[in-house]
Amino acid sequence: MKIYFIFMLSILLLAILPAKSSFTFEEPQPETPSTPRVLNTAFYDDGTIVVRIVRVNYTTSSSICVEERLSIRTIYPNGIVKGFDLSSDILNIQPFNFCLLSQFNPLRFYTIKTNLLLITYVEAADENNPYSTHEDWGMIIDLDGVIRSKTKLSPSYVNTITNEWLPAQDSITLNVHRDNGFFRMNPVNESYLLLQQFKVDENDEIQSLAETYMNYTAYPIESVATMDGGYAVIYPYYVSSITTPFTPFMAIHGFFLENGSTDKQGPFVIYQTQTPISNITLLDCDFTKVGYGQTCILVINTPSETNQNTFIKIDFLSTGTVYNTTYFQNPADLTDFSIQALDYGGYFLFSTTQPSSGSNLNLYGYILDDQGNHYSWNLPYPALTNEGGSIVVLPNNTLAIPQPEFGQTWGLITTDLYKIESARDHGYENLHIFSTTPNINDIIDPSEMKSLTIKFYDKVELSPNRNITILQDDGSGNGTMRQSASVDINNKEFVNYIDDYTIEVTVIDSTFNQPNTKYYVLIDDGFVKSKDLQEPILGIQQPVWYFMTTQEKASSNSASNMFEKMMSESSIDGKVRLTSEGTAYYKSFKDDKIKVKEFFDNLTQELANAIPVGPDRITTNRRHEIDTTVSPEQFILSINIKKAKNKGEKSVDSIASDLNTLIKNKLITVIGSGEYSKYLDDGYGYLTIPRWLEEHWPSLLGTVLLNFFLLSFSFWRKSFAIYACGNAVEKFVTSILFTSVDASSVENIFTFSLFFVTFPFVVNLGFAFKIVIEELMRNDFRILLEKIRELIDDISEKGNNSTTEDDSDNKGLLEVDDRKEKVNKLTKVLKETEKELIKIKEELTEVIDLTNELKDVNESIKKLGDSNENEVKDIVKKLKKINNTIKELMQIEDFAEELIKVSKHLDELENLLELNKINVNKDNKESNEVELQEVITNVGGSNEVNKFAEEMGKNFVKEYNKIKKLMEGLREVKELKKQLDKSEKLMLKLTNEEPTSEKESPSEKELTSRKELIRELEKLNIFKKELVRINIHELEEERREFNDHANFAEEYVRNNDIGANDIEVVRTGMKDEENEESKRKNNLWTSVKGWGNKIRNKDEETTKGLPEKKYRRFSKWLRDYKNNQVIVVIFTILAGVDISHLVLLGSGLRIKFRNTDINFNAKLSRAAGKTLFWGGITNILIEDISIILIQPRSNYNNPSIH
Repeated sequence: MKIYFIFMLSILLLAILPAKSSFTFEEPQPETPSTPRVLNTAFYDDGTIVVRIVRVNYTTSSSICVEERLSIRTIYPNGIVKGFDLSSDILNIQPFNFCLLSQFNPLRFYTIKTNLLLITYVEAADENNPYSTHEDWGMIIDLDGVIRSKTKLSPSYVNTITNEWLPAQDSITLNVHRDNGFFRMNPVNESYLLLQQFKVDENDEIQSLAETYMNYTAYPIESVATMDGGYAVIYPYYVSSITTPFTPFMAIHGFFLENGSTDKQGPFVIYQTQTPISNITLLDCDFTKVGYGQTCILVINTPSETNQNTFIKIDFLSTGTVYNTTYFQNPADLTDFSIQALDYGGYFLFSTTQPSSGSNLNLYGYILDDQGNHYSWNLPYPALTNEGGSIVVLPNNTLAIPQPEFGQTWGLITTDLYKIESARDHGYENLHIFSTTPNINDIIDPSEMKSLTIKFYDKVELSPNRNITILQDDGSGNGTMRQSASVDINNKEFVNYIDDYTIEVTVIDSTFNQPNTKYYVLIDDGFVKSKDLQEPILGIQQPVWYFMTTQEKASSNSASNMFEKMMSESSIDGKVRLTSEGTAYYKSFKDDKIKVKEFFDNLTQELANAIPVGPDRITTNRRHEIDTTVSPEQFILSINIKKAKNKGEKSVDSIASDLNTLIKNKLITVIGSGEYSKYLDDGYGYLTIPRWLEEHWPSLLGTVLLNFFLLSFSFWRKSFAIYACGNAVEKFVTSILFTSVDASSVENIFTFSLFFVTFPFVVNLGFAFKIVIEELMRNDFRILLEKIRELIDDISEKGNNSTTEDDSDNKGLLEVDDRKEKVNKLTKVLKETEKELIKIKEELTEVIDLTNELKDVNESIKKLGDSNENEVKDIVKKLKKINNTIKELMQIEDFAEELIKVSKHLDELENLLELNKINVNKDNKESNEVELQEVITNVGGSNEVNKFAEEMGKNFVKEYNKIKKLMEGLREVKELKKQLDKSEKLMLKLTNEEPTSEKESPSEKELTSRKELIRELEKLNIFKKELVRINIHELEEERREFNDHANFAEEYVRNNDIGANDIEVVRTGMKDEENEESKRKNNLWTSVKGWGNKIRNKDEETTKGLPEKKYRRFSKWLRDYKNNQVIVVIFTILAGVDISHLVLLGSGLRIKFRNTDINFNAKLSRAAGKTLFWGGITNILIEDISIILIQPRSNYNNPSIH
């Protein structure tokens, strides 16, 4: 139910100076007019007060009962009041728990832990039969009224003599360290106690730690939390002096129990006396904040001092050793009083009495020091309190007294009690601390704050497993842990002594990482202990030691700072490494995408909280790689930092630095305690993958300079190949480096990566070798023709001289074998000729197309007549295309010469075969024209021999037909000269053409078009002249060879003394057709000398119009120069990375160094081009396959997490 509080008076609940104040609250109007009553009060260590409000249930008549609901009001130190009301139905608590017995209340509450309450109550299977049916239960409820858990504690106490159920006989003592739980002591019967230890775990459930029993014979029995985290049970022990002479009449014994252990240590005697004791008025024990260990106050009466109370203060250690006992007397002016030790020294004695009228109570009390001195409060004496009288003294010595209720209001009055040890109080709520650096409420510069110091009043020693923690105030009341260190971490690296009184704590760089932010320090109880007594000392459990960081300093506007700021404002990628344990854990689910996502989501959230920044600033691509530098292998994970969206947020670089520091110091940061971040390797930290510009700016600068140089050199040498070659070499080197360095770091792709680097290299190398070898092994067409001529002559001669009349079978078979061998040789040569013709045809494809296009152009020019301007333009366009093709072809060295030679070789081949016919001389008779197949098959002899001969003839014809078909396709090559002659004639015709009349006079535009047409024809004519010039040179070369042979013959005759008659006989014996051939050649050379000189005179003019030769055919380029062959080997290896790199051999680059002159002017053949094409296709397929196979395996692990 929602509660409305109306403040009747503004108050300050916790005041530093002694003062009194009060406040009242008005509850909402209930359904029945019942006044709210303050039944019980309790408090937390931070001064928060918890009040239970009840209303009397007037519907019950048998006993005093309250309404069946739990109403809790919480008053925080800042004055905020909250509360909740839970009905018994919601609580599932039986009604009898809301009935108040004369001395005991079945339902009680304890401030067990920050923000949590422990509610104890009873459940009964049979309310009318308490024996063995009533059970004590515990319930955990938070301050918002949410029920966290319920747990059975033990059977409820029932007096075995009277069979009477007596509730609330147990006592609960909170541990010195609240998170360690509580101690419960409950009587089992009249002589045994059940001793239990419990803890509220992280799920807010009550967890049993230990359980044991002890017997007892006397009261009172007191339990106390000891400074070492355990508990002690203190009780009196009486001895009759009559039965045992010279023994003490009374002693105080104590059992000690370690936290979570059932083993009892003791009993130890902490006090004893032989003085007769009338009775023990009071026994109260608690751990002390003024001295060391624990203190018990024993109040006794002796027979001789009936009007005096003897106070005995017993100071003892957690080991049971008593180190101090103090006695003082106090008048018995208070009856039925209670005593409470004060945190600032002394004791508060108080008692209540009921006045003559009314139900409220008068409160009497004062402060008493160890010498019996009294100190009064600043309230009226006696002070009025409500009928419950549940007063409470807070840790800061503030006394809160419930006020009498009226109507629907209730209230408290508070006052600060006198602090006896105020001189030792410096604001730390710890009277052992003298000073600290920084001081409380200081302003610190994080860049200068490298350590904290704590100075104590007394000599101290550090204790293991106790921490000092620095937290950032996040406004939640819990804080964000920045650093937590102890002496046993890294051999005192973070916590050490300056001297016996002073402790120094090293602060890591990431601790104070937020400007203008509040930080505070908490110290575990027992962090230090007394050097003399070896007893743990209380620490600081509340955020009282706090300080602020300075505002962020503005950086200068220098260029370097601006560059750094710009870089820091951009996102950055990084990586962390898992420990061996973390790697094993990650491997267990790395193939489960859902679990991987969950792992990374939780890890990035923990890292964001540790810095702290928003969760959107820490991201990941959920990929990993293998760190091959360690053994066993460890996984490296990708963790990225996004740039800030809003001004004032932490920069990327500072986050990266903090994250690296946090991980490297995970033993003292929240990283080490995270469920997922604990798996991060502190030896690795957080390594940022430098931003591209940050990492590569030297390389970038070098690359820019290198590229500038290469490009400049390329433009100077008019060759872009320099730049292309440099990049080709770079690609080759980086591919090898990736495979040898990076690929091995990525799980599952190293083998694939190695394969898909070496396999394409081998494939490309194979293509490259194929190209080079084919070019080197190309046959010389002229040599092939010589072989064909020799073999045909040999076969023809053998066929003529063979006889069919020889009846010797052996001789016939030998002749067939010889003929078969020679025909097979001829067939083989024809096959090689066929292959060479195919390559020639491929190389002359442009020439064949050029011839056909020239035919079309010539026909179009013939038909021009009075054609319009558009038709002329179309012809000019075609001519330009033809001339451009010629220009490109003429860039190839010796192209025209090769064209002339190919034409002559084709003629010679055609003459050799003469359409499958040859001339043979049979029986020394005249020559006859017969089929070559007939010569091959006309062997004579047996049927078997003829069968062999017929088979040979078929193979020959098959190869011959292929050559014939190829030669028909090459006719256009020989046709080119004719078409060029036609173009020349048409050019002359167009030049000499004049308009016949004014009517027919062409327009200015037409005249311009015709002139352009003539210019294009003149360009064609230049090409024709080049072919004529080459042809003449070829004829001159043949004449020169002929003259050389003639001179050789004359020299031979002279040296061998051959007479004129002999020569004449030889000459007479020459055949007529040889004489005619000689005459024909002589006449030819005579005419050549005549007009050849004219061509030679114009040679300079002719060649002047032709472009400079740039390229050489690859086969010739390879054979001509040894240096080229070395370069080819290098580029063949380079082509292993990319087959297209062979194209660079034709880049036009020229290298001259000492005696080396290498010109990259190779022109790859069409066959090589086809090989390059299929090599490229193969590379694409291999690349696609590699992506298909490698991509799934690198789905989580990018080799370049960086």
